[in-house]
Amino acid sequence: MAVQPLSWARIGMIHAEINPFGWLTMLIYGMTYVVLAISAGLRPPKAWVGWIHVACAELAIALTVCGVLYGWRLGLVLGLTLQCVAPVIFLANILLSVAARERLRSMSERVDKGEQYTSLTPVLASLSRSPQFQGTDRIGQRGTDISLMLFLVGTGWMIGSAIRSPSTTMPTTPASEFLVYYGWIGGAIFAVSLHLFPRFMKVRLGGRLANSLQHIWVAAIVCGVASEFFDAVTSHIASRILGAVIVVYGAMYLLASLVCKPKLTGVYPPRASRIAWIAAWTFCVTLGVALICGVNPFSLLALHLLFLGFATNLVYGIGYMLFPHLLRRQPPGHVISLAQISCSILGSLLMVVAFGGLQLGFPGHTFPLLAAGGSLAWGGALGFILIWVFALVPSQKA
Repeated sequence: MAVQPLSWARIGMIHAEINPFGWLTMLIYGMTYVVLAISAGLRPPKAWVGWIHVACAELAIALTVCGVLYGWRLGLVLGLTLQCVAPVIFLANILLSVAARERLRSMSERVDKGEQYTSLTPVLASLSRSPQFQGTDRIGQRGTDISLMLFLVGTGWMIGSAIRSPSTTMPTTPASEFLVYYGWIGGAIFAVSLHLFPRFMKVRLGGRLANSLQHIWVAAIVCGVASEFFDAVTSHIASRILGAVIVVYGAMYLLASLVCKPKLTGVYPPRASRIAWIAAWTFCVTLGVALICGVNPFSLLALHLLFLGFATNLVYGIGYMLFPHLLRRQPPGHVISLAQISCSILGSLLMVVAFGGLQLGFPGHTFPLLAAGGSLAWGGALGFILIWVFALVPSQKA
């Protein structure tokens, strides 16, 4: 898209589907399954139950992309419908997992004694329920539930827009974008962070503060959706409230990432994780400040701060923290991990600077910066994949 700006109109719609739904939504599904399995012993009673959800979510993306790419309206509507059905199946899988756990608990009290964690490494076992983190865990669980409900409403809104519109463009509206981008993706990432980061950094986050921020976040999303029916002032108010919440969330975790002392906590995040988290929360704070200053929350600058600078680098850091314990394999080396995360951070930064130049009306060197930033970000993503593929090769041979 940077090399051929005329392709933005067509490829941009596909990118807008693959990034939030193919990358981040599937990522949130996977993270939630893993966290619930470890922290609460929740697993689908049958493997195929989980695969139905995965297949539905992936088929939704494929049909939606084909519908946009080839002007196939039926495929677009079917894809968006499955995109709405997927979180329903996801919720059903969680409820089935809860039912299966309760049946197991009634058969054996060993589940309550924590024997399911004996085979886990200390880092994974630390994700289990603990009175120390009960307050933030409860708020995080509620945030996950709320964000999932917002996702259902947002995708349902998109289906309605697609049915009413005769075109095959992505049927997004400010309301559906607020619900999906900031309600679902932003909300779910913050909710999962409330579970993970107090354990990773061993910091006591204020339960009252987290609870208040969550309520204000919901109010901002509702206000943003209401702007669909009222004037632009409502949207501006929602954007600034949302920005304030994001600044506080980001600053809270950024400070925790900077002051964490592993020797005192007993938790040893890899250096690549610490660097990735510091960068991610810095991008998060930058996004919040931009929204407070009046940047459109759906502008290319804001969305790339959210999706690329914040969420993607945050996930890389979580990957380097958890994957060695989940996969029981170490990445090839610290130098390679640091090179990968540096490539991703620099790519994110260049793209944000380029879109900021466009936002301010200085397009002079925008496209070279976009080309360089996009290439580095893509290289960082490919590097992350290859690092763990090569890490798994020995187990495949065995």
